[in-house]
Amino acid sequence: MFKLSLSALGASLMLLTQATLASEINGAKLAPQQELRVAFPASPDTLDPNYLKYSADFRTLRPVFDTISRLNSEGKYVPVAAQSWQVSEDGLTWTFYLRKEAKWQDGKPVTAQDFVYSWQRLTDPNTAAPFGDYLVNANILNGKEIYARELPPSALGVKALDAYTLEVKLTAPVAWLPEMLSTPITAPIRQDLIEKYGEQWTKVEHLVGNGPYKISSYQFNEQMTYTKWDDYWDATNVHLTQIRHDYTKDTNVSYMRYLSGEYLFSEIPSQYLEKVQQERPQEVYKVLAGRTSYLAFNPFRIEPRVRQALSLLTDRKLLTSQVLKAHIPTSAFAFPYLADLEIIEQQDWFKNSQSTNNAQARELLKEAGYTPENPLVITLSQPISNENNKLYVAVANLWKTGSQGAVILKQEALEPVALYAKYPKLDYDFIFATYGMDYPQASTFYNIFLSYSPINNKRWQNPQFDQLLHQANTTIAKEQRQQLYAQAHELLIKDSPFEPLWYPENLILKKPELGGYYTGLALNYYRDMYILDLNTEKNR
Repeated sequence: MFKLSLSALGASLMLLTQATLASEINGAKLAPQQELRVAFPASPDTLDPNYLKYSADFRTLRPVFDTISRLNSEGKYVPVAAQSWQVSEDGLTWTFYLRKEAKWQDGKPVTAQDFVYSWQRLTDPNTAAPFGDYLVNANILNGKEIYARELPPSALGVKALDAYTLEVKLTAPVAWLPEMLSTPITAPIRQDLIEKYGEQWTKVEHLVGNGPYKISSYQFNEQMTYTKWDDYWDATNVHLTQIRHDYTKDTNVSYMRYLSGEYLFSEIPSQYLEKVQQERPQEVYKVLAGRTSYLAFNPFRIEPRVRQALSLLTDRKLLTSQVLKAHIPTSAFAFPYLADLEIIEQQDWFKNSQSTNNAQARELLKEAGYTPENPLVITLSQPISNENNKLYVAVANLWKTGSQGAVILKQEALEPVALYAKYPKLDYDFIFATYGMDYPQASTFYNIFLSYSPINNKRWQNPQFDQLLHQANTTIAKEQRQQLYAQAHELLIKDSPFEPLWYPENLILKKPELGGYYTGLALNYYRDMYILDLNTEKNR
């Protein structure tokens, strides 16, 4: 099992330099043209870092904004906007030293105050950010009180000691704080641009980032083009000069463009996996997506017995091995690559035969009043795509067959924007939800189930879970922290309307000339990628 190790928080991490990043080329000759085209699932919902919510939004802005740290192509978290940091002996004060050579894309210096403004804006409840509680869960001083409207945003425990020194005060130690500050929602933001343009500041002609790429053109649901910013502080180690996102929901399109040479990497439609493994074995990768997929039921429509029955009817091992031909089946909310979840185990029924689970499901359905004569009719809402339709057909058959006709599944296939609009209104029976890591520690996933989390959207509230998770997130001793997360997990499994399914893997085809593509986890930064000249003998 792949495990993503936490970066050391000591001197070894802080001494990483431009030369370290550049050494990934290892003297190999680059192709004359460093341009990359990529299939992308959908246009972003927003270009405002503080308002990011969906995975496409995060992926869209990573090239444009530098955060305190980032994950590099070797699976290590390295300083970016910061050049180093230090933490006090009690773990409650972090000091981040920003790069003095870093600039905004209009030439102005990136300052500590830009981070202070962004983080106060993120935490301000009036902003209504989807991850408005993010810094609350990082234990930043006064974050909880600000988010609860008990204190003003200016009270947040972040301070610009000078133009290039950022101080962060915590209420409890968080050893993984630098990793938490790698997510684009914590990127610095320009107060002057927001005051000048208001909501229009994210228009391409107004948007100013501090990262290696500018968005040079954007057509909604058609394409987005990034152009390398030559005045970036580390421009000599950024090799791709242009990246283009082609918006398509059809993985078959991406696959065919890969075969024709238009794309250097692509997802593999499951029906072609065996073929490409035979014909292109050296180009096939199963990349852990850093996510967990789960059934998310509307608790106001689907009662607990029915939720449990439908979970039991869902043959995860069959779906992953024969239908999806990828992913790691699970009955636990425990990423295998997140720290502090090591002692969490699968549910007891997970080891049973599917026939045993089906029989138990039928009993639960019968108790709830659902039989072949009076079946449960339930609707799955999900984005339109060939792969999603394949999943629907398979699950509909499993539920109908396993329940002996007591469950009839229908589908509502929607454009992503239309589906996203249903989430906050709970306008669905159930969805296949997927949530991914922002950093490699348990809280990155479990925090979304807190009662006050805007991602949870009050679908489930459990004060005992909140208390356990708060204790876990503020506990220094690792063994005690693991026990607390395990107890919180038990509550999540027994009481919540969420049922874990699998840890997604991306089936990827990657051409050998594309370097810097991290195949350990599906969190890639274009700034690490480069295209080799395979016409050069040394590179073959």
